[in-house]
Amino acid sequence: MDPIGRRPVAIKTPTAPEPRQATSAPNTARTVNTAQTVGHTQKSGFEAVGVKAAVQAPASTWRAPADSELGRVINGMLDRLKQSPITLKGDTPESLFRRAILDNKRVTNEQLLAMSKVTLEQLDSGPETRRKVLEKIPNAREQPVHQFTVAMLSAATGIDPQKLSEACPDLGMTGAPNTPLLYAAKTERMQRSTALHDFTDYLRGAGIQGLNKAVWGVENRILSALVSALGGGRY
Repeated sequence: MDPIGRRPVAIKTPTAPEPRQATSAPNTARTVNTAQTVGHTQKSGFEAVGVKAAVQAPASTWRAPADSELGRVINGMLDRLKQSPITLKGDTPESLFRRAILDNKRVTNEQLLAMSKVTLEQLDSGPETRRKVLEKIPNAREQPVHQFTVAMLSAATGIDPQKLSEACPDLGMTGAPNTPLLYAAKTERMQRSTALHDFTDYLRGAGIQGLNKAVWGVENRILSALVSALGGGRY
């Protein structure tokens, strides 16, 4: 055998280096895009958790689970009621609604669902009534009892409160536009009972039968108004 040093050596002729494939740019782009995707995903996830933590979950009631049709209707009503801080005789629109309507077992679930479907056209007092009311009580819409009543009724129906106030300036006024007896009550006790009676009686006029009886013990409009004026009621 030849010594190692004498073995023939294959000499390779140098060749030009092969051009490098331009893969770095796409790889970089993919890396950047991946990083951006991960970054955005992580950011969105974090923000989503924050939002969920800030929003109060809908509450169930003895009437229905929160995720049922009735539960969603009730929670919508309560959310709208919370937006009105006005008080009469220690009650806000929310507290009076809860006590007299929502917690009143004589008020049925069907009546609550029906409230949410009442339209402005069903409640509209009409141009003649509006004229008579504003002739006798020009500042009717500025009265706290009117604003309280509008807040309750708009929350229950979902009707815009401004539109409801424009259509029904008689809401919360004691008496009737077609009689000599029409005024804004002075005492908060009378204002509160009038607000609640207008709430039940206007909805009765919109087709929800039995609501006056559930709250006042009688369905008739005049008799239920008398019970209200005397401080009666089942709430």
